[in-house]
Amino acid sequence: FFIAGYDTTSASLSHVVYYLSQNKDKQQILREELNALDTDFTYENLNQCQYLNAVIDESLRLAPPLASIQRECICDYKLGNTGITIPAGTNVEFQPYVIHRDPELFADPDQFKPERFLKPTHHPYAYLPFGGGPRLCVGMRFALNEMRMCIAKIVHKFEFTLAPGFEMDYFTGSILLTPKQVLVNIKNC
Repeated sequence: FFIAGYDTTSASLSHVVYYLSQNKDKQQILREELNALDTDFTYENLNQCQYLNAVIDESLRLAPPLASIQRECICDYKLGNTGITIPAGTNVEFQPYVIHRDPELFADPDQFKPERFLKPTHHPYAYLPFGGGPRLCVGMRFALNEMRMCIAKIVHKFEFTLAPGFEMDYFTGSILLTPKQVLVNIKNC
C-alpha cells in the first residue's frame, strides 16, 4: 500500500503557498535567489538553491503531508536504558506533526522560519516528513524535485498574499494533512 505522488505533493505545495503568502519578506528572499539564476530553471540548479530548499523543508516541518507513519517491529527492540522492550510484531506509530512542533527540538516551533534549515542544528530524527532510516519514502526525491520546480515557477512570476479573512481548514478522516483550499491574491511581479 503506497501513499505517494499527487495527494501528498499537492498538499505540500498548498502549504508552501500558504506560508509564503503570510511572509512577504521570505517570499522576496526566495524570489531574489531565483532571479539570481542566470539560466532557465533545471532540476540541477534548483537543487542548489539553499533558500528554496529551506522554504520547502520548513513548510514540510510545519505541515508534514502524513499525519502519522506506521512501522512493524521485526524483532524485539530495547529502547536504550528505559527498561522498555518493543516485542517483534508490534505496530509502532509516530506523528511527524507533533515531533516537528516540539519546542525542545525547534525554537519557536509554530513560526515559519526557513532560516532554521540553512544551517540545521536539530537531530536528524527530529525532522521526519518522509519518515526516516532505511524505510525512507521512495518518492522523496521525485516529490522534492517536483516541488522545487513548481514553487520556482510560481514565485518567479507572481507575488501572492493570503486572501482577507481566509482561515485554513483541513479535510478530516484521512492520514493526509490536506487543506480544503488556500485562497490567495495573486499579481504579476
